[in-house]
Amino acid sequence: MMGQVRAHTRVEVRAVPQASLGLKLLARMLTLNGEELQKLIEQELEENPALETADEERIRVVTPAPLLSLDSDLGFQGDESDLDEWLDARLTTPPMELKSHVLAQLHLSVAPELWHVAEHLVESLDGRGYLQASVEDVALYLNVPLETVEHVITLLQQCDPPGVGARSLQECLWLQTQSLQDVPEHYAPEVLEWTRAVLQEGWDEFVRGRWDKLYRRLRLDTEALEQVRTFIRNELQPYPASELISQESAYEQNTAQEPDIIIRASQSGLQIEIRGAPRDSLRLSPAYLEQATRLNQGNLRFSEDERDHIQYYLSRARIFLQALQQRYQTLKRIMEAIAQRQYGFLMTSDARFLQPMTRVEVAEATGLHRSTVGRAVRSKWLQLPSGKMVSLDIFFDASYRTAMLIGQILERYEGTGKRLSDAEIAEKLAEMGIEVARRTVAKYRHRHNILSSHWRERQRMVG
Repeated sequence: MMGQVRAHTRVEVRAVPQASLGLKLLARMLTLNGEELQKLIEQELEENPALETADEERIRVVTPAPLLSLDSDLGFQGDESDLDEWLDARLTTPPMELKSHVLAQLHLSVAPELWHVAEHLVESLDGRGYLQASVEDVALYLNVPLETVEHVITLLQQCDPPGVGARSLQECLWLQTQSLQDVPEHYAPEVLEWTRAVLQEGWDEFVRGRWDKLYRRLRLDTEALEQVRTFIRNELQPYPASELISQESAYEQNTAQEPDIIIRASQSGLQIEIRGAPRDSLRLSPAYLEQATRLNQGNLRFSEDERDHIQYYLSRARIFLQALQQRYQTLKRIMEAIAQRQYGFLMTSDARFLQPMTRVEVAEATGLHRSTVGRAVRSKWLQLPSGKMVSLDIFFDASYRTAMLIGQILERYEGTGKRLSDAEIAEKLAEMGIEVARRTVAKYRHRHNILSSHWRERQRMVG
């Protein structure tokens, strides 16, 4: 009776307003970057027989439908469990390179029944490799004993890169010393033991320069402590993930990462390309549409299972296409508003031309809700006409402008080999009309993963 429609197991369908489900899907789809969206499209094409590829030029919705809006609360009626499970299973964010690297190692050492703990901990790693979740919070969230979480953290901290999973700089450096079997040839063997002693028993005094207290506690003289300082600076890393992630600031990437949005300069102005959605062309299956039409006209007799099958997958495909179309249009509206305000920066890639801007201002300029703007710009990367890649966050956080300028200063003045201190960087910023304290420079460096002068010098020496 089904003709060209593929037979599937029965899908129990309840009366659920398409708008509410579409809003839910759109809200999540807006947060996806281009690569994640492409994977979602491929998964849906594989699973939904009522959805198929069509014209390669663009994505289109075959049946007209009103665009979805996150700005209104349409309410939820009925039971949405049918498509909820599908949404939750399909809209997970793939881990970054560091997380994939660590998770692959943990799968070799963690018992299968504890994989959910390991995955939660890995997802709690920040971009530097530090663990941003407490033992108590993880145990409460996963409903597992504290000892279980501590056991998996121990296994996590044994992974490569050394120091990953640390909760503080002290623990990060300690874990790195534990991974060392021998000290480099240019250090005496006892330096490693002195370093471990300082990290374990005298860290607070060490970072505050209280050498007299360290001498009384550890019996280490000034010369030994200086060797410890030199060893930490030259042989250990402040950020565990520094060998795996780009050493550039978090606001800027020049790696092979694919942009979500591309800005091109032309004689007529700036052209905006939203990547991801327009790449594939989707449509409702003509076979399913034909069967649905004949069903509505009463020209065919269907079993209850067949009727439910057609209605479920067509409804799901329509929701998917509407959300996909609205994601594209929402990003386009937001980028047009940003381009109008940030024209100088987009054309030159010079952080001095970045204008103060808030998500609320973008929301007012586009007529969107501020939460919609927040979802849309999250985790998105923009390719400027110069080819430089930047995060969309740079337009909404004043620290990004200063951090980018710090990067420009370092690139300009450190080519001769001299490393600028934070105070010297503050002086250079003042010459550009930006008055910030040395302490603020240090804060912005840490926030955007810009190494200190000591670590930049070490990076230069090791190539």
